[in-house]
Amino acid sequence: MNTSIRWIVFIFLIIITFLMGNKGLELWSLGTNIDGEGVGIYFLGLEINDSAPEEKIPAYAVGFFVTSFIALLIAFALVRRIFLFGRNLEIKEERK
Repeated sequence: MNTSIRWIVFIFLIIITFLMGNKGLELWSLGTNIDGEGVGIYFLGLEINDSAPEEKIPAYAVGFFVTSFIALLIAFALVRRIFLFGRNLEIKEERK
């Protein structure tokens, strides 16, 4: 994977991280303000659960938080790798 593709993947993962964290906050702040038997949970237009019961909503929120944290870790691992390999390639070229 070359450097430009890594940057594109990094930006994509940061956007997904922000969206998942935002959805987790939205679900966490819902609390007990639910009408009917449950609430529909959607992410990026995809239905995750049509009627999640009130007691399961915090679990979905934590799931979104954990997933966003994992995406953030992967994104920073890619950037770290870009900087490490980029620096190593420059040093190797200078030695030749």
